[in-house]
Order: sequence, then C-alpha cells, then structure tokens
Amino acid sequence: MRDPHDALWYNSITAEAVADGRIARTAVTQGKGCWVQDAAGTWYLDARAGMWNTTLGYQAERVVEAMAAQLRRLPVAQVIRYEEPPEIGLEYARRLVATLPDPLNHVRFGSTGSQMTSAAVLLSRFVRKVRGETGRTKVLAFTNGYHGTGGIASALTGERQAHALQAPLAPDVHHVKPWNVDALETMVARHGPEKITAIIVEPIMGTDVLAAPDGALRRLRDLCDRHDIHLIADEVTTGFGRTGAMSVMAAQGVLPDLLILGKGITAGYFPLAALVATDAIFDEAISRPEYVFPHGCTADGHPVGMAAGLAVLDELTDGSVFANVRELGERIRGRLRDHAATVPLIHDVRGTGLMIGVELRDGDERLGAQTMTAVRRACQDAGLLLTTTNNTVVLMPPLVLTGAEADELVDRLVQGLTGGPSRPTGASGSDPA
Repeated sequence: MRDPHDALWYNSITAEAVADGRIARTAVTQGKGCWVQDAAGTWYLDARAGMWNTTLGYQAERVVEAMAAQLRRLPVAQVIRYEEPPEIGLEYARRLVATLPDPLNHVRFGSTGSQMTSAAVLLSRFVRKVRGETGRTKVLAFTNGYHGTGGIASALTGERQAHALQAPLAPDVHHVKPWNVDALETMVARHGPEKITAIIVEPIMGTDVLAAPDGALRRLRDLCDRHDIHLIADEVTTGFGRTGAMSVMAAQGVLPDLLILGKGITAGYFPLAALVATDAIFDEAISRPEYVFPHGCTADGHPVGMAAGLAVLDELTDGSVFANVRELGERIRGRLRDHAATVPLIHDVRGTGLMIGVELRDGDERLGAQTMTAVRRACQDAGLLLTTTNNTVVLMPPLVLTGAEADELVDRLVQGLTGGPSRPTGASGSDPA
C-alpha cells in the first residue's frame, strides 16, 4: 500500500522521496520572519522566500490583519462581468498605478503571473483585431526565459526541456538567445513586422539571474517603436521591491506597453497578479463597443487579495524596504565575491538587490543536474533553503532580511558548497525569534 503522503504530487517528487518518508519529514509547519520550520522541528533560513514571493517574510501582521478585516466585511466579489466591482478593488487599482509612471495607468487583476503573461499576449492580439490588423499574431521571446506554465505561458517560456516534454504548445511564439537584440531585429525582418504583435522580456531573467546588458532595454524599446510592436515586460519576479524598486523598467526609464506584476504584489499571502496597460493600449481596447476582451476568471480581483495588496503598498511606502534590499544585496554579493577566492565552485556572482545568482563551475566545466541537486541538498543540510537553475544558485530571500541574517545566509551557503559542518549552530530545533 502506498504511503498516503504521496497523494500530494508536486514538481520535484521522486520515488526515493516517497519510499523513505522524506516528504513527511520535510513538510513545512510554520514560519517566522525569514525562517521556516519543518515537521522534524528544524528551522531553515528561507533564501527562496517560498517561491520568490514571500517578500515581507512570514507573519507580516499588517497584511494578515488587512485580509482578516476584509473577510469580515466583504469576503467575495467579482470584476469580470457587469459593473459592480468591489470598492476596495477600485481603491487598490488607483493606489497601484499611482506608484508607476505615466502612461501606465490601467490595471487588470488576475490570480497568477502565468495567467497574466497569457493575458498580455491575448490583449495585444485583441487590440490588433480591433485595429483590423488580423495578421499580427506572432510573439518573440528569449530562450531560457520564464513566463509561467499552461497555455500560452508555457509557449512563451523558453525552456527547451519543457517544450520537448509538453509539445505541441501554443503556436506563433519564437525564441532567440537571451539579450541578443541583433537576433531579435533579424527575426523581426525575417517574419515581417506586420506579422508580429509583441516582444516579451524579463528585465532580469529569473533563470540564472541574467540582467539586460547596458542599453539593451532601450534598444528593445526603439525596435518596438520602429515597427509598432508591443513591448511586454514580465516583472512578476523583479517587481515590488525585489531589486530595490517597484519596477526595473520604470527605474530605468524604459517603459513597456504592458507590464506584468505578481509574486510580491501581496507578499505571497494571497494569489494575485496584475497586468498594467498604457493609456494607448487601453483606449484602443475599449474603442469599439462591439468588441469585448474575452478574458477573466472567477477569482480575478478578489477583495481579500486587494486588501493584501493595499497592505503591502503601505509597507513599501516609506522606501525603507527598498533601501534595505539595495544595501543587503550589495553586502551579500560582496561577501560571496570575497569567498570566491577560497571556494573553487563559485565562478560568478551577479544580480540586483535581493535577486542574486551564484554561478557554479568545476574549473571550466558546468555542473550537471545531479550535482546541482546535491548542492541544493547540502545547503539544506546546512540550514539554508534556496533555488537552483541550470548551474546557478539563485538567492531570493525575503526583503525584510536583517544584516545578521544576510551574513548567516552567506555562511550557510559557503558551508553547503565546501562540505563544512552539516548543521550550523542553532539551526536544528531552535526558534529563530
């Protein structure tokens, strides 16, 4: 008879994990600040912030209280039909777009980043239909980019393995190598700009933490302007302070036509994502009343999510969280670069704010998947939870990390990479508070 714990089917499940009962032991039971505890009583420093979304850490009381109050006042409402949206949704929409520069003035809410990346492409194509440009359906993206899963989102995501294992995916999506703007220009010419509706990019690619080189975003904006192509910015990961600003694109003064936000939008406390459109896109989308954008789900704009979003904006208003992110990001990267002299596996340290990539190599050789899994588990044994992508360790701790915790993160990562003590002092069973 199977262990009942294997009823939960998740991405990294293995027969070994089911057989030896590991799943039951490593199940997370509670969190405090930047720490989580598993069923065995072990506390871990969470350098992946849940799935990069627990930006204000665990037990963010202002968010919890706002959600509870909204549950008592108006627990359910909808925004996809008719004209009776929850009042708190209107308030949050106004507050959210006020944090962004003109002309990003119109927002549509969804539940996940994947849903909103798909929505961005569908809205782009919808506007083309309204204009009578029915042939403009193609979308360009980068290989190794990540834009979610399911439907169009999986097609936009440039992971070859996912395409190979799930094909056929949605058509009319084409990929070039990351940040090769020359290749994008060539592809636009080859397919014909009259066939292309949008280009989608992450200003810092979450997979391997690859930031746009200097000038690349401006070149993309210019390319799109020359050919009337919509520029879609996927800032699901980079938005809401992860890099020390609300938006990387806004901070650099290169504005997209469509901006996708998620993850930190509610600090992970409620499923919520947003698609922000410029005045021009919005005006075209509603210009012909016989055309209605056919997109939405039951829980879009959920009032409890709106309450959580407002509370997060309140936490970010004074700028102290952004400042903390910038300061501690520099501190962590600096210390890791210092360790590179004595930790041979560290090949490169890069990133912005608390979005940090540590590329690992054995000499000139890239590490294989099994070795990267072993690295992740060694760091877990050292009391540190993190993400690995290809041959890069990705560090995305909560934005409320303290200086002492930043140093602890570096120490535990180094221990995991060098085979130091299997469990740092205080990591097992002790309450981090």
